[in-house]
Amino acid sequence: MGRSWGREGVRFMPSLLDRLVVGLVPAVPKPIVRHFSRPYIAGATIEEATLQVRELNAGGAMATLDILGEHISRPDEADRALSGYLALLDTIFAEKLDSNVSVKLTQLGMKFGLEECSQRIDALVAKAAGLGIFVRLDMEDSSCTDDTLAIHRRLRERHANVGVVIQAMLRRSMDDIAKLAAEKANVRLCKGIYIEPREAAYQERAIINRSFTALLDMLLRGGCYVGIATHDEQLVFEGLRLVRKHNLARDQYEFQMLLGVDVRLRKILIDGGHRLRVYVPFGEHWYAYSTRRLKENPNLADMIVRALFRRS
Repeated sequence: MGRSWGREGVRFMPSLLDRLVVGLVPAVPKPIVRHFSRPYIAGATIEEATLQVRELNAGGAMATLDILGEHISRPDEADRALSGYLALLDTIFAEKLDSNVSVKLTQLGMKFGLEECSQRIDALVAKAAGLGIFVRLDMEDSSCTDDTLAIHRRLRERHANVGVVIQAMLRRSMDDIAKLAAEKANVRLCKGIYIEPREAAYQERAIINRSFTALLDMLLRGGCYVGIATHDEQLVFEGLRLVRKHNLARDQYEFQMLLGVDVRLRKILIDGGHRLRVYVPFGEHWYAYSTRRLKENPNLADMIVRALFRRS
């Protein structure tokens, strides 16, 4: 029986009702899905994403822009994804947005052409370097971890404007962090959201939180710049405690949060003088992204299915 994630990143065994509700998600009309996903997705176009980033910047937050559409299956799709990101870099530079970009390597063809994927991401990072823009390699499920870290390592031999993501839920992350800390890499540390087998990942919130805190301490002790990516206030507390413990200046770390999630906590951190970056997904593949997120969150899926029946 599978597991899924609760609202605060807590794994739980789904009930029969949960599974039935999640099974109904593909039948929910797009307008309803769009209504419920609107706070979490900036829109379908660069123009809509630009407006969202301007609003965030005006409120004191930085941004990272992510074009939706991972796990593509053809080289022409990977080439189109690269073109989209190159255009996005031009927009960030021309509009003077306080934003970097995040990219999933399966969107650039990592699953069917590793060398071609490496060439595409190298072209993206090289252009971003010329514009003064940072690029974050997003981490996907554990089948992608080795290749993502290998590509990140090669990119860092040529470019300084690239970082990677590590998921605290994975059992291997302690070893991965030890290597990244020795390299003084720029790391976004998050809990992780992919459903993984017990052999690969911790399954309980308490252990995942302890892992997150230990990994963050290792990174900060190693002199790494860390994006502390969490909405869990317990981990925000641990992040603040470790920032104080390591006597870090404001420009030596940042907190990161997802668009539309716990806006109040976001403001508390910004008002407290901390740098905070908001992850802003957008693009034409918003529906696939939204339904995947709904399947991972039966509580939200239940709200949408109820709305569908009310509409009917």
